[in-house]
Amino acid sequence: MSHPNPSTAMARTIVDEMTRHGLDGAVIAPGSRSTALVLALNDAGVDLSVHIDERSAAFRALGHAAATGRPGVVVTTSGSAVANLMPAVVEADRAAMPLLLLTADRPEEMVRRRTNQTMDQRSIFTPYSRGQLFIGPGDQDPGGNQIWRSAVSRAFSLALGGPGAPGPVHLNIAFEEPTVPVPDDGRVSASEYGHDTEGRDGGEPWQVEAQVEPPREQPPGNVMELGGRMVIVAGRGDYDPVALEELASRRGIPVLATALSGGRGIESVTTYHHLFVRGVPDQLQPDSVVVVGQPGPSNRIARLLETGAPVTHVDRWGLFSDISGTMKMGVREDPVAFLERTAPQQQAGWSGEWKRLDQRLRQALNDAIDDAERPTGPGVARALDTLPWSSLVVASSLPVRDVDAHLTRPSWVHSNRGVSGIDGFASTLLGVADRRPGTVGLVGDLSFLHDSNAFLCDSKPGAVIVLIDNGGGGLFDLLPQARFAPDFERFFTTDPRRDFSVLADFHDLGYVDVDSIAAMSEAVGSQVGTEELAVVRIGVDRSDDLGIRSALDAVAAEVLGV
Repeated sequence: MSHPNPSTAMARTIVDEMTRHGLDGAVIAPGSRSTALVLALNDAGVDLSVHIDERSAAFRALGHAAATGRPGVVVTTSGSAVANLMPAVVEADRAAMPLLLLTADRPEEMVRRRTNQTMDQRSIFTPYSRGQLFIGPGDQDPGGNQIWRSAVSRAFSLALGGPGAPGPVHLNIAFEEPTVPVPDDGRVSASEYGHDTEGRDGGEPWQVEAQVEPPREQPPGNVMELGGRMVIVAGRGDYDPVALEELASRRGIPVLATALSGGRGIESVTTYHHLFVRGVPDQLQPDSVVVVGQPGPSNRIARLLETGAPVTHVDRWGLFSDISGTMKMGVREDPVAFLERTAPQQQAGWSGEWKRLDQRLRQALNDAIDDAERPTGPGVARALDTLPWSSLVVASSLPVRDVDAHLTRPSWVHSNRGVSGIDGFASTLLGVADRRPGTVGLVGDLSFLHDSNAFLCDSKPGAVIVLIDNGGGGLFDLLPQARFAPDFERFFTTDPRRDFSVLADFHDLGYVDVDSIAAMSEAVGSQVGTEELAVVRIGVDRSDDLGIRSALDAVAAEVLGV
């Protein structure tokens, strides 16, 4: 098969190989040098979303990865466009999420001459990417087909975790002009590319790298350190949370399951943030603790890890999150397989004591939230527990903390907690909603504004965004800055003072303003599952919010008798 020029041949071959590896969607940001790639993706019938802002484009692709476990794909032109991918790259790295960065580049001699819109793109993501692959201009080299297809195959393999954890992979592709599918674009002419560009028979990928379970590393020393009264902290990670909970239930082991673990069920303890309000109660003191995946966002988990009991971290890829510096043993293995081998049967009543206190405390917390006269962040999070969404995307700062403290249902919940930035929330939500109908988002006012460029795109899936407008960064009210920093409101809470209805109208979003939790629940319930992207704004007074948090801690202390 001939192609009108080398760049078109290279782009079409790359896209064909990507579809053989399962590509069905990509996010693109407009640009000239990436033209051949964009046209090839469109010709191949790949579902495309177009974003003006490259940072938003990358986070939308990250949302695809979060929703499917498959590599999200983002395409940009050359120059500073590439640098704008960095926030999503560092999030994908820390969160071990597969992300493919297809960045168009100019030929090497143009980069050396410092011509317009060039920079050293090849190594920009080196500290955070699983691999950096470079493909030169698609000249008349007859071996181009195997070079291009091999690079794509390698990129998919690295993004999915071979030979380590999943994460971002950078495929930098230098294109000669013409980048449109003609031999002469009026500025530059080129010869047809007539060499072989066919892929494997039957639509098979060019190369497949087997995904093999990482080698088991037997823990050093006496595994009986896991004996006695044992507790499991289950965070976000690469494991089966349902299987973990079933194992723990059989052996009588309490499981403190974070909202992001995806494993909250009837056996899980979910009130730990308030259980540990004054430290770990005497009757819950463990003899050993196993941490699975990444714990958080509650910082009070550290109080459990600092009791002096041996702490073992287990992660399939060795991505240990030693938040308190107390890890005694790190095990690189599938957590469920490790616990099947090593977790002892617990004494009768150990798990029951945790559940008894958890249930008593949950009821007391709910009663206190219900008694609040005006809306609060904890009240919004608790109301989401009973609404008919299928997936929940939560912003950093207070929203994810409230969801972790007050959401109890077994649910699919995602938050960009790898590096916990407030950037990219709306874009990630769009990416998740592309793949998971019935998605709801929970966000504060600053995070919402920070990523409002997400709505500068050509397609918006149906979703509901619950916007908590508390007049700035309410999280800082809980930090020492609130007491000791001069000009606290100006430098830290940074009240945006914006009318969100104007922003919604500008971006053609559905919008409703509510003044109660009941009205919020009604609005979300009527909107979720429709094809409209809508915002439900609920105002929250920061002093009320701070008050309910203090009240909930006091309730917990009273229930626990501490």
